[in-house]
Amino acid sequence: MRVALVSDLHLAGPEDPRQARFLAWLGALRADRLCLLGDVFHHWWHWDDRPFPQYAPVVDALASASIPLVVLPGNHDFHAPAFFARVLGATTGATVEQTWDGRRVVLAHGDHVDRSAGYRALSALLRGRAFAAAVDAMGPERAWGFLGRLGGHGDVRPSPVLVQAQEEDARRRLSQGADLVVYGHTHAPGLRRWPEGVYLNLGDGVRHATWGRVEDGEAFLEGA
Repeated sequence: MRVALVSDLHLAGPEDPRQARFLAWLGALRADRLCLLGDVFHHWWHWDDRPFPQYAPVVDALASASIPLVVLPGNHDFHAPAFFARVLGATTGATVEQTWDGRRVVLAHGDHVDRSAGYRALSALLRGRAFAAAVDAMGPERAWGFLGRLGGHGDVRPSPVLVQAQEEDARRRLSQGADLVVYGHTHAPGLRRWPEGVYLNLGDGVRHATWGRVEDGEAFLEGA
């Protein structure tokens, strides 16, 4: 089995060169499964369970690829998995566990390790009904601009504290029986092979242009 994994592309519409590169990459991809581990889209509008029109080329390309999808929520595109589950039959969840070539794999965006009060409060606000209703009332054009400004540029520098927290969390999951743990979120690409198992951070498509590949049970970090 050959699996491709990406996260933190922060795609921002047809004029975004990252989106053009992703579409080219997807067109050439040969894989048995594609895993999107959050923040693939810089922001996501959930009105009527539809994406922004600016993401239509990406949605169409994913549909045309006919590759089984796993879609996890990031802190920017947490409404996206519901759409892809309904429209393309994607497997979703805050954490997804699967078995590939006999290896137990744990997938998550990775922001769950941030237990700071500020991050928790902001996350609860942005995912709440009141904020969703306010954004929906804007309509697609105004909401696109508002959420784009709110989300910044996506060029996040890795936080050493979060990088360490992710590694500690990955080691805990490996000690509990996982063979491979894959996260994103920190924009800190890395592949760690420890005695208890393998940890892969996918990095990002903003600064590093990295992605993950798991083939015949072996993990690789591509583009590093």
